[in-house]
Amino acid sequence: MTTLIDITGQKFGRLTVIRRCGTAKNGNALWLCQCRCGNQTKADSYALRHGRARSCGCLTRESRSQLIRRNPKTAASMGRLSNLKIHDHHTDLPSKIMSKRNKSGVIGVSWDSNTQKWVATFFYKGRYLLHKPFQHFEDAVLARQAMESRYLNNKV
Repeated sequence: MTTLIDITGQKFGRLTVIRRCGTAKNGNALWLCQCRCGNQTKADSYALRHGRARSCGCLTRESRSQLIRRNPKTAASMGRLSNLKIHDHHTDLPSKIMSKRNKSGVIGVSWDSNTQKWVATFFYKGRYLLHKPFQHFEDAVLARQAMESRYLNNKV
């Protein structure tokens, strides 16, 4: 049996080890750590000692944020009003700008090659209120437009 290496009080990156808090599935000791940002997290002793666990996740978030800001294409599109979407109770309303991938020419109407029918879809407040196949394209468009006028007319 291996001996436990006590790493209480040691610092690894942004983490300071507080106390042991159990055993991981692989048999390694788990340690409760305090991050410099104030959060507490559990980390594997092997990951701590070999530099694989350096923070509670705040380091990754900060470095990704910096990478995004340094990207010239992203920086050019930041603050653009066309990037904003209309929100209704945590649900994005369908964009009025047609997607490049749209082959039907109507938002929410697509061709299902398996059933050989047109499918009208309408997603609102986290639920599909319309997901129905139609034989004719015009019927699918009318169904989609009816749902838009019923649910989105006063919102957009």
